[in-house]
Amino acid sequence: MIKKVLLKSDFIKSVAVLMTGTMAAQMLGYVFAPIITRYYTPEENGQLGIFLLLVSLGAAFATARYELTLPVVKSKVHSFRLYHIAVRITIVTTILSLFVLVYPAFTDGSGIEYAFYGLIPVAIFLTASSNMGTYWAIRLKLFRHLSYSKVATSISSNLVKVSLGVMGWGYLGLIFGYITGLIFGNIWFVRNFFRGQKEFGIRSSSPRNFVLAKQYIEFPKINLPHVVIDYGRELTVAVLIIHFYGLAIYGLYELSFRMLKMPLILIGQSIGQVFLQKCSENFNAKEAITPFIIKTMITLFLLSIAPVTIIFFFGSDIFAFIFSEEWRDAGTFSEIMVPLVIMLFVASPISSLPMIIDRQREFFILSLFGTALMIGSVLIPPFFFDASIEKTLWTLSLSRAAYFVLTIFKYLQYSRIADAR
Repeated sequence: MIKKVLLKSDFIKSVAVLMTGTMAAQMLGYVFAPIITRYYTPEENGQLGIFLLLVSLGAAFATARYELTLPVVKSKVHSFRLYHIAVRITIVTTILSLFVLVYPAFTDGSGIEYAFYGLIPVAIFLTASSNMGTYWAIRLKLFRHLSYSKVATSISSNLVKVSLGVMGWGYLGLIFGYITGLIFGNIWFVRNFFRGQKEFGIRSSSPRNFVLAKQYIEFPKINLPHVVIDYGRELTVAVLIIHFYGLAIYGLYELSFRMLKMPLILIGQSIGQVFLQKCSENFNAKEAITPFIIKTMITLFLLSIAPVTIIFFFGSDIFAFIFSEEWRDAGTFSEIMVPLVIMLFVASPISSLPMIIDRQREFFILSLFGTALMIGSVLIPPFFFDASIEKTLWTLSLSRAAYFVLTIFKYLQYSRIADAR
């Protein structure tokens, strides 16, 4: 009984620390967003959206998803060896991506395009470094460092975006702002890595590292294709929206979804990072995890009710007032996306469960179905029925919400099987 109380207290304290930093970072995002949208157009925001999708896809390849092993491996030294493997793969992938992007950069023949393609490898390296550092910090329970990183990222990124927007840099101002945020956010993670190196003295070329990489080969074999499909799906949706409705509409959609996901980042991501650490700990200790999962989901659902209700009824007016009239349609899109956001808010923080209970293969198959459903939702309405963007988004929102309901059901099903074993 005492142990349960202590665990609960520790969980709440960890979430509180993370949420404090995350809340500060996201509040800064909310404060700067109305300024940023007055210096950048929906088309430029759409360019940033495409850039971020390409970087996210590259960053997944960059670590081969070995960063996900860092909190779940029992031995701390083994975890750090896998960290080394992930760093090594990241360096190689970054160099390869630079060569891959040389051709499109030179064929486009524009200085702006040179910068766009040239900055992708830089952002891939920094994003991968941030991902690895985040999971190592979770392993060490350095939740305060995660909070510092989030605040530093938000302040530096938004200040640069505003400054370059005033100077008329266009979408490159948004990209440079994103990269600057990553640089400042990585400071704590770099320090943690070198402290670990000093403690363990591990070489990247150590044969033991590769033995461990082979032992946890399921992560690149199963989780990597899973996340590549996820990001590839998002990129395909972006391309389809641009094709059928134009870059400006995609820019509005991207802002709408980003603003809707801020509560998910604010609360859900903080809970999710602590959930990963606690659930892994409980599972390794052979304790039941299903009650913990249910409580987490109920809490998330209750937290989502108030904000999404306001967005559903007043989204377009809120966006027009805060971001300017030019962005009113983004508010309309946000109203439509409410069903999806509720289920995403509940499901995403516990999305690390499959790797904890070794069910990545089953959820990879489920994600294939989700990918086909999402692409079909965006492709079929405009292609076969000449549907408006609003009707297409309604199809997307409701179908994705149903998919996340199915995913949650599967989480509970497999967690109960794990508890029984």
